[in-house]
Amino acid sequence: MKDDLFIRTKVPMTKAEVRSISLDKLQLQGKKTFLDIGSGTGSVSMQAALEYPDLQITALEKNLDAIDINQKNINHFGIQNIDLKVGNAPADLPNKKFDGIFVGGSGGELPKIIDYSYQHLNDQGMLVLNFILNENAFEAIQYLEKSEFIDLDVIQVAVSKWHQLGKGHYFKPQNPTIIISAQKGENN
Repeated sequence: MKDDLFIRTKVPMTKAEVRSISLDKLQLQGKKTFLDIGSGTGSVSMQAALEYPDLQITALEKNLDAIDINQKNINHFGIQNIDLKVGNAPADLPNKKFDGIFVGGSGGELPKIIDYSYQHLNDQGMLVLNFILNENAFEAIQYLEKSEFIDLDVIQVAVSKWHQLGKGHYFKPQNPTIIISAQKGENN
């Protein structure tokens, strides 16, 4: 999905290329439930909802400006399968199971969110986390390495877009994003 399809404000948005990779790593094909923690503009939830219309999505966001833009995007796309909630993670996260969990923001509660994710993922469910700050990514990696999650994978994506500058062109870089994925094993 192109970024310019979304209603935007100053609320940060997961860009199209990073969103596509993150959704691919979530492996949501044929799945039933998905949780988006720190949903921001809702771009990850929106694309998941449109690609997988039978997927039931819960999106949690604490920032009221982000909630407003999230709701506007839900209305803009006519999406029916997102349950948007205002709250903080992990305190306000639902006590139910999910097939995939995406973390776009942790509010300083990363270990607790990872623990919640392990407890609330179905067997073989995927956890995907995005970071632009190295320190937060390193904290997640170290915590996941000590956890019961399996198949830990870490990549950094650096996207540059073609732009005109005077009579010439250049690639304008976006912020590099670290994408971390891990799976809950079977019968854990």
